[in-house]
Amino acid sequence: MRQSFFSVSASRRGAGLAIGLAVTLFSLYMLARTVDWRSALQYIRQVQGDWLLAAMLALFVNNFAKASRWRQLFPVTQALPPRWDAFGSLMAGQLLNFTLPFRSGDISRAYFMGRYRGVSSASTAGTIGAEKVLDLVIMGGLFTLVLPYFILPAWLAANERSIWFVSLVALTIWLGTIIALPRSQRLLEHIGHRWPAISWPVGVVIRLLDGFSALRHRHRLVPVLLWTAMVWAGSISATYALLAALSLPASLPLAILANVIVQGGLSVPVAPAGIGIFEWLAILALSMAGVPSDQGLAYGLVMHAAVLFFPVIIGIPWLLTRFRTD
Repeated sequence: MRQSFFSVSASRRGAGLAIGLAVTLFSLYMLARTVDWRSALQYIRQVQGDWLLAAMLALFVNNFAKASRWRQLFPVTQALPPRWDAFGSLMAGQLLNFTLPFRSGDISRAYFMGRYRGVSSASTAGTIGAEKVLDLVIMGGLFTLVLPYFILPAWLAANERSIWFVSLVALTIWLGTIIALPRSQRLLEHIGHRWPAISWPVGVVIRLLDGFSALRHRHRLVPVLLWTAMVWAGSISATYALLAALSLPASLPLAILANVIVQGGLSVPVAPAGIGIFEWLAILALSMAGVPSDQGLAYGLVMHAAVLFFPVIIGIPWLLTRFRTD
């Protein structure tokens, strides 16, 4: 059965792509007007190969740890998905996230794993939600940890309390969901039985919450937290190595800051592949450490290409393999 990966209509997808392309073109236009591209390209030509290789190895560790963590988030009532399926599906989802706007890759990742394993795509989507909430908590904590090391732009300094508040809210939601999960599911089951007219949407919500259920089991929570540490260690190490590869001021606080700002800014993307937006976020992050915009653009371009590498070389073959066996 060959059908669309997405439930939205073709016209809505077309509108999303049009908006994304408009954002991309505007971002590139502003970059062309405000940043010295020739100088940025000159910095890229001087990249140090050993540090670049170290960054790619760290990105591989990051992606492998993401796939391994995702496997552990599946409900304990289900068998763990094969490691290659988890890794390939993750890379294919990231590839589609880069290709299409509005996190389409995450929707397709839930579809891939649900369809090919014969389980609910809703519960698979819940596991993706669980990892996103977990990363949001980590991201907020790291961001607030490194803020004292940098001179913040006025608009960001004025919202420092809001950042703390959002981080606290995310942590509260994560803990509250885990603690209240069984009672919430029982309540929803009761509502579905009592009002059959809404049993279908209630069932979808129950299956979504199933994606968080692994976090209540110690033998799953421990590996999830260990793999999460590997996810962030790989990501921050890759950022540090790329800063060093471009002879930029490499430090742990700056690597954390650049990582969090770029990932946080792309968490709700509009532009396909994040083109333009990715580079602006990189320039913003490095500017807080006094790095000129042309050097920040050089870092953004190299990091963007590095992040795309594994989704392209692994995601495309995985998709082709799956469709041949469809």
